[in-house]
Amino acid sequence: MRPLTNRQDMSAELSDPELMLLVQKRDEHGFEILMRRHENRVFRLAFSVIGRREEARDVAQDVFLKIWETPTAWKPKAAFTTWLHRVTINRAIWKKRGLRLKSLVRISDQEPELLDIVDDKTSADEEIIHSEDIKLLQRALTDIPDRQRAALHLRYKEELSVKDVAESMNVTAKSAESLIFRAKSSLKQRMKQDVESGKHA
Repeated sequence: MRPLTNRQDMSAELSDPELMLLVQKRDEHGFEILMRRHENRVFRLAFSVIGRREEARDVAQDVFLKIWETPTAWKPKAAFTTWLHRVTINRAIWKKRGLRLKSLVRISDQEPELLDIVDDKTSADEEIIHSEDIKLLQRALTDIPDRQRAALHLRYKEELSVKDVAESMNVTAKSAESLIFRAKSSLKQRMKQDVESGKHA
């Protein structure tokens, strides 16, 4: 691999807003650094909503294409990662709706690593964490609404504060708390129903 030029090296040290200003000037090096810095984050978030690797990669490509084609959509007054999360969630939900229209109706490849929902505050969380049946939790996650699943991912996988989750999803902090609470309640109820119906066997 060829060594970085001084210009590229300097770009790697820039903040996200500084890189976005370069992208707005059609700077390809700045865009490449920004993309490499955030591509895994975007893929993980898209995958948490869609549950399919190839489609999550498509969403990630769409998100970065949007950044390159319309970089002025981001405004300096907004935190870049907050804006990036919002764009990714919206694209992923749109993509998933398209899949449903094409009859691709079942999510089947959720990864256990995305199921690490950690919160020590409630007994409901503890029941989820200590569940030995990962497949049961996988099935429950695929059945909860997309925005609830995205809120869980941002809160526990990306380790964002509730305030940051709210900004990323363009809702109030109270609404974000409600989304997270309802998501965990939905998981618990769904898992309980599956156990009672014998689907965990």
